[in-house]
Amino acid sequence: MLRFFRSYQTNVIVTTLLIGVASWLYMLIESDLSFSDKYGAFMFVALSGWFANAQWLYVWFGLFLFLLAAILMIFANARLHLTDKLSYLPTLCYILLIAGVPEIHLFNPALIASILLLTGFILLAGAFESERISYRFFTAPAFISVAAFFYQYMYMYMLVVWIVIALLRPGYWREWVFSILGFALPFFFAFSWFFLLDDDYTRLGVFFEEILTIQRVMPSLSAITIIFIVTCVLLFVISFVYMLRYVGSKKVIFRNRYYVMVLIAVVTAGMIFIVPDTLPQAWYLLAFPMSFVMANYLTTIKSKRWGNIVLSLLFAGAMVAQAVFLSTN
Repeated sequence: MLRFFRSYQTNVIVTTLLIGVASWLYMLIESDLSFSDKYGAFMFVALSGWFANAQWLYVWFGLFLFLLAAILMIFANARLHLTDKLSYLPTLCYILLIAGVPEIHLFNPALIASILLLTGFILLAGAFESERISYRFFTAPAFISVAAFFYQYMYMYMLVVWIVIALLRPGYWREWVFSILGFALPFFFAFSWFFLLDDDYTRLGVFFEEILTIQRVMPSLSAITIIFIVTCVLLFVISFVYMLRYVGSKKVIFRNRYYVMVLIAVVTAGMIFIVPDTLPQAWYLLAFPMSFVMANYLTTIKSKRWGNIVLSLLFAGAMVAQAVFLSTN
């Protein structure tokens, strides 16, 4: 199985995307969809209003965005060369990680935010290709800012941008200015939109009040979901420790890109610790850095037997989680 998914052929990506589609189709069996806009900011509330009279669209639009994120991961790997050998394994890992948490297989704010965050990562990682001042430190924060209009705690990822500038781009002081302007500009346009159109621009004030309000509410997760998430985190730790053994021999640009991904994972974990109730939605945000690290592990591991075991665990975990979810709902 690992040998097949390691290859970079058309039939592999078709199979991978079909697995992604199949992992969502069971939601169409559900007659009572419990849609939640938890931590959805004002733009998400406005967008979700379009589906108020057709809740089944929550599944289909969520599936469309999910596949869009998977395709974006293919582009990211092809563009940035984030695995030793080019393959579709990052996309497969992402699909399996999401498949194992059935509670989030609906249109939700974190799904949109994860696409914008991944786009921001592609821009940020591309900045290491040049030793000159990069305007990507303006555009990447702009994507993070827009993501916060959908999922209110996305502003925390500005820590990633500033840590990257401080540690990996020392001496480029103007990039600090670019990052602040890029993050502030969407807020300026949002306020202008509400003000000039005589709309209820106080909603932007409500938004600021919401993102600064921290409520430590423990998430309500099923036992199988908790087991799956814990198992995936352990596999991620194993993959990360394995990668530390050889990452020092890689080019600086490769290492820097993985430093950014690790920072994204750390900030996401911090967000979940501060606001535990962001799980399981925040799994979308955590899944993409985990997917690249785990895929790199599966690409470079010499023991094909152990690689097949890891991949089989992901497949089996996703299938069992969905079976249990269907039997209990």
